[in-house]
Amino acid sequence: MPRPSSAPIFVHSGWRCSSTYIWQRFRALEAVTAYYEPWHEQLERVTPEWIARERPATSGLRHPNEGAPYLSEFSSLLRPEGGVRGFETRFALDDYFLPPDGEDPEQAAYVETLITAARGEGRTPVLACCRTLGRIGWLRRRFGGTHIVLIRDPVQQWRSFYSLRKRPRPTYFELCQYVILSRAARGEAVARRLGLTAGGGDLAARIKAVRQRLKRAPARLSFVAFLTVYVLSYLDALPRADLVIDVDRLGGDRDYARTMATAIEVLTGLRLDFSDCRAPPPHPDKARVAYRKEAATMIETLDLGAALTAPGPVQTLYRKLIKALPEPDRSTPWDKALALWRDSRPKLGVART
Repeated sequence: MPRPSSAPIFVHSGWRCSSTYIWQRFRALEAVTAYYEPWHEQLERVTPEWIARERPATSGLRHPNEGAPYLSEFSSLLRPEGGVRGFETRFALDDYFLPPDGEDPEQAAYVETLITAARGEGRTPVLACCRTLGRIGWLRRRFGGTHIVLIRDPVQQWRSFYSLRKRPRPTYFELCQYVILSRAARGEAVARRLGLTAGGGDLAARIKAVRQRLKRAPARLSFVAFLTVYVLSYLDALPRADLVIDVDRLGGDRDYARTMATAIEVLTGLRLDFSDCRAPPPHPDKARVAYRKEAATMIETLDLGAALTAPGPVQTLYRKLIKALPEPDRSTPWDKALALWRDSRPKLGVART
């Protein structure tokens, strides 16, 4: 197997998609500096005290409780007044869908700062984030490296958002989908249908405005916003990935987990241990959303049918959608009773005991 190099490794995912687990597996390696959520808006104002208290045990996010605080790797990069050097809040979501040829010298300089700091310690830089699926082409063009994309059943992913509601109000994860969609050019038709506008002010102000406006919106609006961002994100990311990991399989299929560990080692020279990975139990449907109907309407609104059924890497997304959104059971109670009666009838040539 190849030896670890100093080429950066990017782990791209959506929220609630096992990225924290994958990041922790990289972080466990001595040869790695693994940055957690390096595009999170809090990095503009984070302090040493903030870093010390941000731990899995106190997050309420059901993350594995192990190791140092989430943001320890940023400690040496803080400005005296607080915040990570070079980071700007706008990096988080303002240009979530940043085109490969987009110009953003400040953001490029920030990413280079992280990579250089890790290399200065003789380590491989790993940047794992939930906000980069839409800018994977931009990152690949400027920094090369290895790009790993995580994908999860979209219905279970959204239900994970929903399960964190402490009252009937959208969670932070749901609000971010609204904010992203409100500025996504390719999602404009859906955003308009949901009544979303880009809005002004900084990110905190826009999240607050969306919270106030949609705090009593039906759950289906949250799902539609999420699924639109999900589909557009993976249409961008999958063709540019070096490796795609199906996190639904990672915890339930030992052979698949070993295959993914080997693939990562071939690509990066780093051997990850997935032996403790366990698939979480499925989230029950508490929201009662007509998932397939809403998905079909969104796909038709954005005219994405051809893109989703095209051959190539996007087939991974198509299969995820088909599996998560099966055809409804259209049989009537009479049909089911008749089928049960047929199955229970004595068969010719078969003795009943």
